Order: sequence, then C-alpha cells, then structure tokens
Amino acid sequence: MAKVMAEVKQVDLKTFREMYCIPETTILRWIHTKNFPAYKQGHKWYIDVKAYEKWRETEHANSYKYA
Repeated sequence: MAKVMAEVKQVDLKTFREMYCIPETTILRWIHTKNFPAYKQGHKWYIDVKAYEKWRETEHANSYKYA
C-alpha cells in the first residue's frame, strides 16, 4: 500500500531554501524587490509553495520574453 504524502502548502524560509536549494539572500532579495509570494509572521518568513510555482513560471516567461 503506497503512502500518500500530504501536499505542502506553506513552509518557513529555512525549509523552502532546503527544498529548492536557493540561498537565503536570494530569497530575501526576491521578497523585497520582485513581489515574491511570502509573508512574515513574528520574526519568521513563510512561503506559499503553490504561489511560488506560479510566480516562478511568470518570472521565467518575463525573463525570456525578448530572448
């Protein structure tokens, strides 16, 4: 019988950077300059994973628009 993993919706900054191997400084720069889908609760940043996937597709499309 296969285990069904619960779909992750939101993760903290540390977990997110470990999942995607993105440096923390890069994520913080995106948060402050590129409308990155994150919110701060207390002293911790949290990222909505589904919103990140959509944001990444949009950013990718915009980056290669004129290539």
